[in-house]
Amino acid sequence: NLKIEKNKSIAFVGESGSGKTTLVNILAGLLPVTSGEYLVNRTNVNLLNIEKLQESIGYITQDPVIFNETIFNNVTFWSKKDQKSLDRFWQVVKEAALLDFVENLPQKEDTVLENNGANLSGGQRQRISIARELFKEIDILILDEATSALDSETEKAIQKSIDDLKGKYTVVVVAHRISTIKNADSIVIMNKGQIKEKGKYKELLRSSDYFRKLVELQEL
Repeated sequence: NLKIEKNKSIAFVGESGSGKTTLVNILAGLLPVTSGEYLVNRTNVNLLNIEKLQESIGYITQDPVIFNETIFNNVTFWSKKDQKSLDRFWQVVKEAALLDFVENLPQKEDTVLENNGANLSGGQRQRISIARELFKEIDILILDEATSALDSETEKAIQKSIDDLKGKYTVVVVAHRISTIKNADSIVIMNKGQIKEKGKYKELLRSSDYFRKLVELQEL
């Protein structure tokens, strides 16, 4: 059993094949529930409009897609540029810790990005994908191994972005690096498709041999 509370952050850790991505794909409505129950606000997911549920979820992977277009269009998906969409754009750019970067560009939001973000760093690409999801006015943000391809310096910056979103959104993180999820409200350890242990970072350091070894290995 697992309960995810609104506007809390929860992280999933475990070896490859332990079921982390499968579980978040079920949460995102991408995979059907074949046994047991998945309830959203106490309502069985099978009774909900799955497309409506998916509209409330942002999903970020380790390899975000960046279009050869302006930053504004990359974030807003070609929304009509009016005062409302511009206000929303700057709000999510700030929440994704991109504000200084965009404001310091000569053409600001009208700066054109190259295919796959060739003129961006890995961290900037990830932040643009975070801003894009937030622009959709989501309730839940899922990050599936979103920092595993980044260097440690950039990863720390993305970790801070994630921490800053706590309390505003329900944040679900599939983590490869433990440092990314130190501040999560809850960490779930998975193994062979099952939840083995759950707790906060310091609690698991005390109670879980597996988690302690994982932390020690990554600190080498």
